[in-house]
Amino acid sequence: MMIQTPTSSSTSKLHRAISGAAVPGPGVRSHSARGGTVISRHSNGGSTEGTKGTGRKASMNGNSNGSRTSKPKKQKLWSPWKLILFSIMIGIAGSLYLTHVFQTQNTLQEVQELRRDYERAHRIHTDVRRNYDRMTGPAEVYRRAESLGMVSGGAMDPVILVPK
Repeated sequence: MMIQTPTSSSTSKLHRAISGAAVPGPGVRSHSARGGTVISRHSNGGSTEGTKGTGRKASMNGNSNGSRTSKPKKQKLWSPWKLILFSIMIGIAGSLYLTHVFQTQNTLQEVQELRRDYERAHRIHTDVRRNYDRMTGPAEVYRRAESLGMVSGGAMDPVILVPK
C-alpha cells in the first residue's frame, strides 16, 4: 500500500504512515498534481521512501524490497548535438575513404607506366645483347679472320696421354 503526500501540504499523513497509525488499506493511493514524497508500506513491516519522478528508492529501515515508485524517463537516443557529431564523423570517414581510393588509382597508374617503361628497357637490352652475342660469336670471329687473311688451323692436335 502506498501513500503519497505533497511537500507543501500538512505532513500529518506522513507522520501517521511512518508510525503505522491510520494507514489506508491495501490498494489505496493518494495522488497529487505536484511532486511529493511516496511512502510504501510492505507486508514485512518495512517501508521504502523515494521522491516522485526520480525512480530512486531509499530504505528507511534497511529493507529494499519495495515496489517501484515511478518509471524513469526515457532519454532521447539522438540528441541534436549527437546527430551533428555523428554526421561530421561520417563525413570525415567518407572523405578519408574517397581520398584513399583516388590515391590508390593514381598509384596504380604510376605502377602501370613504370611496368611499360621496364618492358621497353628490357626489350632494348635483349636486342643489344643479341647483337653483341652475334658480333662476338664464333661464326663472326671466323668470318673476320678469313677477311684479314688468316688460315684455319684445321682440327685440333691429338690429345697426348701421359702414363702414370
